Amino acid sequence: MIESEAWGVLNHKEPFSVMKRVESVSTIMNKLLAILSVCALSASLQGLVRAESSECSSCEKSKTAVGTEAKSECTAAQKTLTIKVGGAVCEASCGKLVTALTRIQGVSKAESCTQSQMTKVSYDAAKVSECSLMSAVKEAGYTVEGQQVSLPVEGMQCGGCSTKVGKVLTSLEGVISGSACHESKQATVMFHPEKVSQDKIVAAIQSTGFKVAVQ
Repeated sequence: MIESEAWGVLNHKEPFSVMKRVESVSTIMNKLLAILSVCALSASLQGLVRAESSECSSCEKSKTAVGTEAKSECTAAQKTLTIKVGGAVCEASCGKLVTALTRIQGVSKAESCTQSQMTKVSYDAAKVSECSLMSAVKEAGYTVEGQQVSLPVEGMQCGGCSTKVGKVLTSLEGVISGSACHESKQATVMFHPEKVSQDKIVAAIQSTGFKVAVQ
């Protein structure tokens, strides 16, 4: 009888079924925990990437701001000198003049025209002055017959305004020619830099009631 009961217990399927279910639930739980761990690690890594990206972004913004500021300062120092040069009447003489000017530290570009005898020089005002450039022209064997400037004038509305500004400009001693245009809002003046300064020209225009936006 004992052997029969023991055999019946061994052949009873329910306890084994329960054990299998417990093992199955345990396996599922372990898998869920593994998935949750992977998700948590992924979220952590994404957070680090976002943080690094944010830092890089702010760093790039800082670089851009610094670069823009530096560029602005550099642009502010860039000037253009336009002069009428006596003696530059052929390509060879113009080439000689341009070579002499571009050798000067601070000069980025120089060009000269044989027909108009006008020479334009782009330079860094922090490194070289207008006086130095004109001295270089004279040392190269040429003469400075005049300097030309274009000034933005605010307030001109009609031809009468233009005429008013033009008259006051040509009345100045040292001014070779002067004109103004109410459409372009510009006044163009050719003058002897040794006889009259640009400041006096600006003051003359403003005495007519118009404003010069000096750059």
